Amino acid sequence: KTAGQRGPVYESVPAAEQRDAMRFFSKHALATPTWMIDEDILGRIEPAGIVERVRQRQIGVVDNILNPARMQRLIESGARGGGDVYTLGEMMGDLREAVWSELGSGGNVDAYRRNLQRGYLERMDWLMTNDPEPPTGGFEPANTRVDVSQSDIRPFVRGELEAVKTDIEAALSLSLDQATTYHLRDAVVRIDDILEPRD
Repeated sequence: KTAGQRGPVYESVPAAEQRDAMRFFSKHALATPTWMIDEDILGRIEPAGIVERVRQRQIGVVDNILNPARMQRLIESGARGGGDVYTLGEMMGDLREAVWSELGSGGNVDAYRRNLQRGYLERMDWLMTNDPEPPTGGFEPANTRVDVSQSDIRPFVRGELEAVKTDIEAALSLSLDQATTYHLRDAVVRIDDILEPRD
């Protein structure tokens, strides 16, 4: 908008729309895309590669959702209040449930989902240990400045990692296949390393 136009320049996306978006991501971007894993086609074009390509696409979605600027906007939206808002805590809980859904169902974790879960942990580690540079230059209204170390982001990341670890430890008592068991044990070690880094 220009200076002469009335009304707010920035408005939060309605909470219901944000919840719908997360459900869409969960169903269409984070679930194993079995529809595109056609062994008849893949066996004709390559010896390997589909697992890595799916990993790259899915991790791209997770990294985009867990963008510090986006997370800061959710924090501010929650702080401003004003009715039904989609908070950072709700978003992160929805993402955790989408990425780690097998923990609630007691199912085995396939190779695609194991990659996704490791990518999620890698992004959470990045949020706990890195301070992204704020945007530089002139007036950049689309870029939200955030000091990750001083915002609510790290406490929420810590809380989510603790919740994942608790769910994993409960799931490890179930009868799971070898790959899932090893993956979940490894995930606990990775979470511990993020929460209590070794020197």
